[in-house]
Amino acid sequence: MTDQHDPLEVIDKFLGALRAELAANPEMTYRIIKSLPVSVSFDAAETVNFVNPLELISQNGVESAREMLLAFKPADLKKMAQRVNLASSADMARLSVDDLVALIVDRGSRKIAERTSF
Repeated sequence: MTDQHDPLEVIDKFLGALRAELAANPEMTYRIIKSLPVSVSFDAAETVNFVNPLELISQNGVESAREMLLAFKPADLKKMAQRVNLASSADMARLSVDDLVALIVDRGSRKIAERTSF
């Protein structure tokens, strides 16, 4: 014999677990939302945790990525660059926002080119 469960309770439990996972994993949330045919705006403080500058460059082009990155604060740009191994803190010391964005876009474009040349 098998235990019988109410279908709505099972779905509620599943959606509750999914909600909890998405709340704990902003990068997963971003990937899921990105796949949906809707436009969503995020708080800038949240986006730094899941924006991948390499994806921005490859999916939107250099100039669009540059414009998007200019919206971030220097500390956020540094965090993103370090997370995807584009620069060290020494590389970014005392750089302006424009210089940080230029560094990210330049190194990111080179990294993308290296990956696609194989």
